[in-house]
Amino acid sequence: MQLTSSLSLRQKRTLAMTAQLRQAISLLRFNNAELQGFLAEQVKQNPFLELRRSTAGEAGTGAGRLTIPTAPAETARRQAAERAQDALADRIAGPPAGLADHVSHQIGLAISDPRQQRIAHAFLQALEPFGWLGDSVETIAAEAESSMAEAEAVLNILQQFEPAGLFARSLAECLRLQATDRGLLSPELACVLDHLDMVGEGDLEALAGICGCDMARLSQCLSTLRQLDPKPGLAFGGGGDPIRAPDLLLVEQGGDWLVELNDSTLPGIVIRDDLVPAAERRAAFVAEALASARGLKRAIEQRNASTLAVASEIARRQSAYLCGRAPHPAPLKLQDVAGVVQLHASTVSRITNGMIIDTPRGVLELCSLLPRGLPIAGETDSVATCAVMQRIREMISREPAGAPLSDARITETLRAGGLQIQRRTVAKYRQVMNIPGSTARRRKGAGGKVR
Repeated sequence: MQLTSSLSLRQKRTLAMTAQLRQAISLLRFNNAELQGFLAEQVKQNPFLELRRSTAGEAGTGAGRLTIPTAPAETARRQAAERAQDALADRIAGPPAGLADHVSHQIGLAISDPRQQRIAHAFLQALEPFGWLGDSVETIAAEAESSMAEAEAVLNILQQFEPAGLFARSLAECLRLQATDRGLLSPELACVLDHLDMVGEGDLEALAGICGCDMARLSQCLSTLRQLDPKPGLAFGGGGDPIRAPDLLLVEQGGDWLVELNDSTLPGIVIRDDLVPAAERRAAFVAEALASARGLKRAIEQRNASTLAVASEIARRQSAYLCGRAPHPAPLKLQDVAGVVQLHASTVSRITNGMIIDTPRGVLELCSLLPRGLPIAGETDSVATCAVMQRIREMISREPAGAPLSDARITETLRAGGLQIQRRTVAKYRQVMNIPGSTARRRKGAGGKVR
């Protein structure tokens, strides 16, 4: 065989991420406080950039307003929201890195296949603030348009992320992932995790018999369980109340809702090309610095426009809740918003994560207006999870002191009303609300009732 060299031309089409595109995408995940910090660093590096306090509609900030035709709110509510915004303006503080950002970063490092990345981000949308999955794998696979085998393979990767215990489907799986990560998963501990309900009921002697160990060994297993974190996602502070000024304002004016970027927290950017004589603009450093400044300004304008579009669509969909006509926000998917504003669902996720909006309902996280829903038998509509949790709380508050409702009984009642829900989902919601199990409530008697 003879080896020869040759020269040939070939064309192919590929997607490339330019530096400007990467910068534009990264800006989407910044709230106003984070954007202000980022721009302060850019000003230090680029002598032709200058920050100024922005005003509504100032050129270069992209700040403006979009009108949402809907019923007006009461003036008193608007004034109360304005007072709340003024009170928070003096307490600006940037939040720590959120759970979604932490996981998204790990997805970028661990998964390179575009299809698997899309599935991974579908799992990320279903991730609850405390670190568990809020939807079944079947539902997530359907939303990602993947097979169950593909979804399970991606879930296996995600469950290796730090901190251990993320993307669990139950308390037992969350603890099992952590025990495995620490090298603590013995056969006895695995058996205890398989019968975790018996631990909650206090039936330890029967549990020791099932696991084939004595009480001393069982005590060691329970001690190991107490070292684990049942809610690893809360380490990222996702459940705390916002303590900084809002990024967006939702106000009523002339019978319409107006969604505005909060100018008091959004810096204006100015390109000082007037500092450069015409003869020096072709110098390599000057040309590169000016091009970078103009690209940054365009990216900020695009970020602001996309933020307004997404927030306006969410507010339009949730107008009944925001006006006080509905007790809970309606179920709303990222894909539904993305289809209207013509953005990818992952882009909508970046925008809503960590963004705070001032509304007549108070200062809310924008992502809280995107609640997941549970299906209703025979109907296309669904019920928001927050509404389901409220129904569970009300059922438990009305239960007889000596005969508390079990999770199975609550599940049966909800199913009788047409709600498609599993017992493990009821148990998860009850734990999120810090309501003890039926056995613990029975022991406490009337004093253990949840009000």
